[in-house]
Amino acid sequence: MAKIAGHNARVLLGSRDLSPDVNQATLSLSAEAPEATGFTDTYRVRLADGIRDVELTVDGFFNSSASKIDSILFSTLGASALTGLYFTGLSSSKLGREFTGILTQYEPQFALADAAAVSFTVTGASAIYHMTSLGGSAVNAHDIPTISGVGGSDIGSVDLKGAADTTNDSYISIRLLTLSGTTPEFSASVQYSADDTAWTTAYAVVSLSPASIGDHSGSLIHLASASRYARVAASLSGTSPCATFAITCGSVRSN
Repeated sequence: MAKIAGHNARVLLGSRDLSPDVNQATLSLSAEAPEATGFTDTYRVRLADGIRDVELTVDGFFNSSASKIDSILFSTLGASALTGLYFTGLSSSKLGREFTGILTQYEPQFALADAAAVSFTVTGASAIYHMTSLGGSAVNAHDIPTISGVGGSDIGSVDLKGAADTTNDSYISIRLLTLSGTTPEFSASVQYSADDTAWTTAYAVVSLSPASIGDHSGSLIHLASASRYARVAASLSGTSPCATFAITCGSVRSN
């Protein structure tokens, strides 16, 4: 990826887009290198393949309006949420980093003659999957489709691994961002395929309402699979329903 400016970056916490109130984000990827130096060693000896960790620290502006950054962070503190930093925005085949983490710190900041600010930190949870941007080969893709009207729609398939990738698992997640209409309901399923022809449903969420947008677990799917291809099937019910949702996919490796 070429050198970029940060003005298009996006931050998602669960199914909430915090980007309008954010002006700085720092993603820290680290790995332990346990020391194994013996008495006879001239130089320090450290072990490779230590446990990886990931942490996202974000700064922004305090916003106390309903469903904005203050209420989102206050209600999520201590909880786990799928977290993403997308360097060049959220559109097809853009690069980003995602992980399941725990919101461990939230700090509103107030100073005379300055805009009220916030800072928060999301720390990677243990024994879950992280993007293989730490060492994998698959391209990570992001898209935000919008569907409207009653009925179903198959979102185009993605080749997550390539013919030569036999080591990493793939994953795909769905986050419901907006849902409007009269008594609208959103359902979706993740489907995998080895040949881009025969599809198997791996998991589904059904009958999500607008209230589900604030549910950081019920409005997303996050699975690992050895299959090469993946797609999303989504459907709407209700009167004049319209939904916008984020699809992110890529390859993963475990901690």
